[in-house]
Amino acid sequence: MSTGMGRQLLDEIRSGAQERLQERIDDEVSRIQIMDITRAAAALLDANVKEETIERLLCKYWDLRPSEAHRFIRDGEEERKI
Repeated sequence: MSTGMGRQLLDEIRSGAQERLQERIDDEVSRIQIMDITRAAAALLDANVKEETIERLLCKYWDLRPSEAHRFIRDGEEERKI
């Protein structure tokens, strides 16, 4: 195997490893964001904020669709039970 081919193979292996690492980082960031939004919804429910207001705030500050905000409110209700 020539040096050029070996270097190319090594670069491809590195690139694949970096892509897998970035995917793991992105997945973890997403998981944490979901957890944070759920906790925010739970906190607002604990503060007796109306669900319509919570939905509007979740859409505004986390750029969620209303259906997503509604799901987080339901998840927040479950979080409060824990």
